[in-house]
Amino acid sequence: MALNLPKLNVPKLALPKLELNKKQLPLIVGGVVVLAAAGWFGWDYFAEAPAPPPPPAKPVTKPAAPKPQSPAEAAKSQDKLIEEVLAATGLKQQLERLPQRLVAGIAQAGKQQKKASAATIQAIEGAMAKSFTAEGFQDRVNAELKKNFDQKHMQALLKAFSTPAAKAMVEQEQAEQQPNDLAKFAITPAATKPERAALVQRIDAATRASELAVETAFVSMKALSQGIAGEGSAKAAAMDKSIEKQREAETRRIRDATQISLAYSYKDASDADLQKYAALYETADAKWFYGLVYDALLAEIKDASAAAAEQLAELKTRPAAGGAKAGGAKSGADARACLKLATNAEIAKCAEAYR
Repeated sequence: MALNLPKLNVPKLALPKLELNKKQLPLIVGGVVVLAAAGWFGWDYFAEAPAPPPPPAKPVTKPAAPKPQSPAEAAKSQDKLIEEVLAATGLKQQLERLPQRLVAGIAQAGKQQKKASAATIQAIEGAMAKSFTAEGFQDRVNAELKKNFDQKHMQALLKAFSTPAAKAMVEQEQAEQQPNDLAKFAITPAATKPERAALVQRIDAATRASELAVETAFVSMKALSQGIAGEGSAKAAAMDKSIEKQREAETRRIRDATQISLAYSYKDASDADLQKYAALYETADAKWFYGLVYDALLAEIKDASAAAAEQLAELKTRPAAGGAKAGGAKSGADARACLKLATNAEIAKCAEAYR
């Protein structure tokens, strides 16, 4: 794509004129004459004498070249810079809380389900909690940033997010959002003010926040339905088709919810501050960084969802508690009933019957 550069207007340089009054002129002229006469006289007198040696040149000292880092030192510096950028952007804190929020979302959605049994909902929550971990997300993001490490991008990003204005915005992002407060905010004019909405949409587009939310919802739903219905079964195929039918409508809802959440996070920021913050996310450094983060998070969500589905499938194939006989397991038993017990100890004891 061709670049249209603006015309460069080079200003003309005007040299200052030397203006002398009548009093200054004789002094300058006289000085020149004296210097000329002395020069001629000196040269004539010392014509036969050897020219004086030039003053000794000052030694030029070159700065010492930096000592190259060992592979271990380079790796340590790389890890340190990645950690600093994750902390400065607020991603470190967000990754720590992401699994808890995902499981809480599943629990909230489960309460609204009328067809799913309590055992099924508990099984899904348990599988999600076990598969979606802060360590998993952190390790995946770190690995992606190390694999594609770019010191220039990372240092520029650290500098940009270390300004007082950026720090203030990150602090606002970290504040916990109470569902009731968010719901009240969503119906206020501040939530849908066109100028603010446009800025929030710019941040959303640059970070791909709502895009990731949509993919998380559909990837996890599909995987969990496979685990519950049985991978490859006709029921699983029907569930997958049903989920896809909802994609268009749910995408709009998830995107709108994500942008309302972002708007709520920045509700105390001025338009000018939000404008600068949106511009920060649109820099080449930020786009590079959040592109890698998006890829890492989506990959982890896919793997974690698949792991949760495997756990659900395993629970489904185990015999029911008390249903195992000497001749073998009871057909069609479901071990998820154990998850309804009150304590972990009771759940573990119940699960022993299915091993």
